[in-house]
Amino acid sequence: METILGFSHMSWLIVFCSTLHVAKGMDGTSVENVDCIVRSYTFKNPTMNCTWNAGKNAPPDTWYFMYLAYHKATDNECPHYISNTFGRHIGCYFPDVIANQYRVVITINGSSKHSPIQSYVDDFRLYEKEQFRPPQNITVDYSSPLYYNVQWEPPPNSRKLGSNCFKFQIKDERRNTIMNVTEKTYNFAKPAKYILRIRSVGRFTCPISKEMNGEWSEPIEFGTDPDVFPTLPLIFAALGTIMIIVLLTLICKRNHIWGKLTDPVPQPKDMWQHEKNVEKWVTPVPIAGESITVVEEMSAVSPKV
Repeated sequence: METILGFSHMSWLIVFCSTLHVAKGMDGTSVENVDCIVRSYTFKNPTMNCTWNAGKNAPPDTWYFMYLAYHKATDNECPHYISNTFGRHIGCYFPDVIANQYRVVITINGSSKHSPIQSYVDDFRLYEKEQFRPPQNITVDYSSPLYYNVQWEPPPNSRKLGSNCFKFQIKDERRNTIMNVTEKTYNFAKPAKYILRIRSVGRFTCPISKEMNGEWSEPIEFGTDPDVFPTLPLIFAALGTIMIIVLLTLICKRNHIWGKLTDPVPQPKDMWQHEKNVEKWVTPVPIAGESITVVEEMSAVSPKV
């Protein structure tokens, strides 16, 4: 019993000392705008990247140090600090974190030769800070005559949850619209051209990130615009006309019709020559021993009075 009471008193003492530790320091010296983002991958554990700004009242020589504590575990100092041009720590990168149902505690302490620095303490579940990567394996199926079928897979996530814990947003960059879909597939009508981006969003019914939307995918471009001018019908009509003309030409040549249809039309000069030839042919030619008398008809002329 005494051991239990002793442990209880020790716990309260630790909490009290922690409170005093957090409270000490001048106001405005603690870090500000702390932002942590967790990202998941397919073949390795999630990572966490945290950034912050120095307190507005922090002396120039202030150094910050970050610690991460899991449930019932000791603090782990940041393994990889991010520094600005002056060498001051402004962020931390954790290459391997464990995202489960328990909350973690982050503490950012500071030190300066000129003033005590306030500590920053926050607690949260790691998966709540997760930003999803773009959907994977995006494909477009052209086989249907009526629509394009776009399919994708949800991104990896820290809790290893299935696609039923995701919904998706599709941005049509040509039409400047965003639609929400619940399945990992969608049909787009033909004929039309599309430039799409897709991202993942966690469902409220699952233990998954809901505070931030996922990253947009790279643009997916497919389809063709409908022809404003009926090009194909005109091409087919022209080809049909040419084939008919060629076929008729071959038939005419085969049956010698083309020469008959293309006989030259007599000109006026040719007609005059033709009449002269006829006149020569009609004029009688005398035979030896014959006498041909040509009688010319004279018109009667009445005498003048």
